[in-house]
Amino acid sequence: MALVCEDVARYGVVLVPPSTPEYFNLLADIKHGISEHAANTSAILLNRAQVAIASIAFIWSFSGRNGRFSPHSFLPGTNPSVLLPFGVDNRSQKIHVFWNTIFPGSKRLMTRSGSSFGDNTDVRPPAADELWHGSFVSMGGGSDSDGSEPVKLSLDGVFFVDGGFAGPNRLWSWEYTVFAAEAHLNCAALAQEARRRGTPPAEFFAKVQTLTGQTDERMPPPLHSPNLESGEPIRLYELQMVGCRVFDLRKRLGDEAAIAAIEAWANAPVPRFYRL
Repeated sequence: MALVCEDVARYGVVLVPPSTPEYFNLLADIKHGISEHAANTSAILLNRAQVAIASIAFIWSFSGRNGRFSPHSFLPGTNPSVLLPFGVDNRSQKIHVFWNTIFPGSKRLMTRSGSSFGDNTDVRPPAADELWHGSFVSMGGGSDSDGSEPVKLSLDGVFFVDGGFAGPNRLWSWEYTVFAAEAHLNCAALAQEARRRGTPPAEFFAKVQTLTGQTDERMPPPLHSPNLESGEPIRLYELQMVGCRVFDLRKRLGDEAAIAAIEAWANAPVPRFYRL
């Protein structure tokens, strides 16, 4: 059965399945190390947009031996990144941009396990301040589907580095990212106010607790986003996640240094998010 690909070609992000003549020519240009069978059940993403891709949410659909279809969803997460550069210094940000985005003209091999292979060196080599002594060949994750065959790959949400977003958003990746940015900036605003007024640290952290619902650095249980009916649980979840980060900073750095670090989030180069 030929793999069906649902992309956002209207916005320049194209999926190339193995059934097309160009697939294996493109594949030969990607270092991947996967088996022939895996290569025949993967797809290649091409960025034909004018802007680099920052993150992708996607869904692999499988056909099982019992004839049933099962979706496997992959979300990019909301850790510090190009879109959420809170606490990321300029040097690290340049490395993030080169190794963790997909430049215009670049391509990635997307496998059924949720991993992807390739990097921006197919467009240009890294500059001296973009060098990283490690490997960024694979991104994503997840386990393979037991004995099932992939029948469809769907791009559900694509964020570009300028904040633009395209895709049906069934996995709520727009909300996860936007609410994570909002939560960081709200905590930064509390830190700025505390500095301006000379608020005692204990009072500041009490306000963070009220805002986020968190009292320590322990993470809340994950959400099952495909089952949500609105984005409100995601907003609350991202507040909790940022609250965890605040209390982790407090534990590691101490009160004053933690407040200074949180205040600096206000100056992070967060893009203006918008839907295409």
